[in-house]
Amino acid sequence: MKDSAAHISKQCSDYEDLQNRHLELLKAEQLPDLAQMTIERRGASEKLKSAISEFISTTGQPEFTSDAHDMATIKERLGLILKVDETIVVEIQRHKKQLEKSLKSLKHGKTTLDSYRRSQGSPRLISISR
Repeated sequence: MKDSAAHISKQCSDYEDLQNRHLELLKAEQLPDLAQMTIERRGASEKLKSAISEFISTTGQPEFTSDAHDMATIKERLGLILKVDETIVVEIQRHKKQLEKSLKSLKHGKTTLDSYRRSQGSPRLISISR
């Protein structure tokens, strides 16, 4: 039982470290690799979920009364992990909106530049005036 609780605790620590690193990247970089971050968080959450499932299957119940303090600590940590995940989602949405705005601005600039280019059928003329 103690080994399973320690395994959950380690997985929580790994996930928290990953979340902190991702939050730092989201706040520091203009274009973080969101796909890679999603893959990393998905993998870490699967490991955490597996550790919790293993613990539940070994105890036969979701809570084990002899280590109530450890379980309360783990529940609290899981709650904090979910809150930080919500913060990460907000940051990702902020980056997506910023990228959409930049893309819209780029498209508008491209359209404007294209309007200054000569059309296919028009002759090439150079006007020299004094």
